[in-house]
Amino acid sequence: MKEAKSHKKKIKILRVVTQAEVVIWHLKNFLDRSNDDFEVYIAGNDVSRYALRYSNVTFIDVNILRKISIWNDIIAFFHIFYLCLKLRPQIVHSIMPKAGLIAAFASFLALVPIRIHTFTGQVWSNLTGRSRAIYIFIDKLIVSVCTVCLTDSPSQSDFLEKQGVNQNGKPIRCIGRGSLSGVDLSRFDISIVDKTRNVLRKELGIAENDFVYIFLARKSITKGINELLKAFSQVVDIPNAKLLFIGPDESEGHLQKLYTQYEYLSDRIISLDKVDAHEKYLAVSDVLCLPSSSEGFGSIVIEAAAMGVPAIGFDIVGLVDSIAHNSTGLLVESSNADEFSKAMRYLFENPGKLREMKINGRIRILDFFSADVIYRLQRDFYNELLLKQ
Repeated sequence: MKEAKSHKKKIKILRVVTQAEVVIWHLKNFLDRSNDDFEVYIAGNDVSRYALRYSNVTFIDVNILRKISIWNDIIAFFHIFYLCLKLRPQIVHSIMPKAGLIAAFASFLALVPIRIHTFTGQVWSNLTGRSRAIYIFIDKLIVSVCTVCLTDSPSQSDFLEKQGVNQNGKPIRCIGRGSLSGVDLSRFDISIVDKTRNVLRKELGIAENDFVYIFLARKSITKGINELLKAFSQVVDIPNAKLLFIGPDESEGHLQKLYTQYEYLSDRIISLDKVDAHEKYLAVSDVLCLPSSSEGFGSIVIEAAAMGVPAIGFDIVGLVDSIAHNSTGLLVESSNADEFSKAMRYLFENPGKLREMKINGRIRILDFFSADVIYRLQRDFYNELLLKQ
């Protein structure tokens, strides 16, 4: 007698995002693993561009703009509301502020049983006065209509709690030790370093014995381009020091002024625009530099650690979770370019410590931040919420 096959009913979930890039930045690892457990719909601005890449996911374009646009925002609200009524998802889960506000109220009015928003850093963290107060009020509104909210780092939960943004009087929950989707170890495979490091360096014009600091983020004031170039200018006496400077220019003209100011560093800086194969560039590097003034967690830090690249960052919310100070990298006083420079020099002058950090970082990723680990935690979290219904 043949055993009947058990068919587990998939959980229907609608993820709402603002910009399409979030699918690759933050949802990819979840989507790659979700087919057996979830029926996934993703709504957001131009998300259908990924339809061919993920045949198991339904993408729905909804014009959610990052900046306030009352008419567009009203249309987007009714579009999400309609989707909730049509699809009847068990869970609506948003990410990014505008998507969070629209999805929270639309799913609440559509009587979706589980409404989740994940905070990934606060746009208001460096603001003051009325602007800061308005953004904090919006975050409190989101929390008030969601079943549960999440952050992507424990320190962010603590920060929000201190600003009066909490859930039922308790800090907003963080799954595991942080990160939205973890590190795909099949992609960020440390064996790439041994196989291709010198070949890739040759392509980029980097010598085998060069010591390479890498910046891999948006080139903006918030991400610390001022502090980075000032700090690098102070280690330029290291004869084989290079800076691999990668990311789209979002400085609104400020970067060109910095290039003029530090023109004498031009032969030491390899500047590239946005790249897709982060692992390729991490493979040729020795130390990641992230002098950011605002981070939700710092995904690039754990991706670098998986490739055996320690990180230097400022002692701020988010980075205190992604960098284990003096174990997988170094944390220095926020906005202090001189201290950042000292950390850059220290890792060059102490190769034994650098090797120790490379090993520690890789172990920490395997234990806490692999994509498989994070996926299991997310899946269990969703199931936990459904069991309470």
